[in-house]
Amino acid sequence: MPSSGDIKFRIYLRRFGRLVKLFKLQRSKSGIYIFSGKSANYISYHEDGRYWIRFGNSKPVKKLRQPLSSFKGQETLYVTCITILEPMPWDRDENSQRLQSEDIVLDLDGNFGLEVAISDNAITLPTLPERLNSITYIKQCRPPFLVIEAFQLSSNMLPPPRFPSGEKSVEGVNLFFDHTGKI
Repeated sequence: MPSSGDIKFRIYLRRFGRLVKLFKLQRSKSGIYIFSGKSANYISYHEDGRYWIRFGNSKPVKKLRQPLSSFKGQETLYVTCITILEPMPWDRDENSQRLQSEDIVLDLDGNFGLEVAISDNAITLPTLPERLNSITYIKQCRPPFLVIEAFQLSSNMLPPPRFPSGEKSVEGVNLFFDHTGKI
């Protein structure tokens, strides 16, 4: 049974009566994990501040960020543009998919953006002109809160992260590319 503050949920896109799995998010005692719905790629942000972007078994990007246990402020973990024109044959019919109470089902057309951020408190996001029809989900878990924003794009450009890290990334100090050792 999950301990207090643990949470696991999926984000789906509804298309033509089917649910396309976009992401699985998990907050556990070891950190925050954002899993791609279709591949072995994922992002992990560990309690001690280690942040890894993984592609299969490799970690081409490693960062040192604030420890989650003492996290202050807001920071974007992931922002992306998604284009799904229609579901694939393996995407399940929405009537046969078992949804959990924490799962998110999006009803967005065309290209849309999705941002996952963390915050030390529950926040209300101000509207931004480049993020049309924005929908925000706040997931309360062990600190920090997870903030998920889905939005239509006002142009073909993905807007910048809402909460860029306040810390400057310096390669070899707190940002590492293709680093094979431990950080």
